Amino acid sequence: MYRLKAVALLGLGLAFGAAAQTPSPPVPDPSATLTEIGGKHKVMVNEGKEFLPAKEGMRLKAGDRIMIGDDSEATIKFDDECERELDENKIVTVSDRSPCAGAVLVQQELNPGNGAAIGGTSTGSNGALPIAAVLALDAYLFFREDNNDIVSP
Repeated sequence: MYRLKAVALLGLGLAFGAAAQTPSPPVPDPSATLTEIGGKHKVMVNEGKEFLPAKEGMRLKAGDRIMIGDDSEATIKFDDECERELDENKIVTVSDRSPCAGAVLVQQELNPGNGAAIGGTSTGSNGALPIAAVLALDAYLFFREDNNDIVSP
């Protein structure tokens, strides 16, 4: 029984240790410029927290997202002179390399009805579910009564 409790406590410690040591990714250098913006609706850029109005000449880095609304367009020019026109009703994620260097621009469709992204990324659990499962198993094993133990008086 003591070995079972020790294993349960070890698993609990490992679960908390893994959750506490999630490193933050490094911030990439700008790798592209938004060169042309046009159309009836706004073009927006998300650099991490929220979408804000885009401006021509704006520098972009890998991971930034560009939202091109209905009847709008934009052009992105990478530092290697590779240009791509961005279509309306899309959210495009800037890659760390240009499409001319083999990268693929990730594009998501916009839902024209309410402006939300279809298939957009969710906040997700970031591994919280597996950690919760380990914790629940550890608690069960720790507090479970084992009537087969022989205890001397």
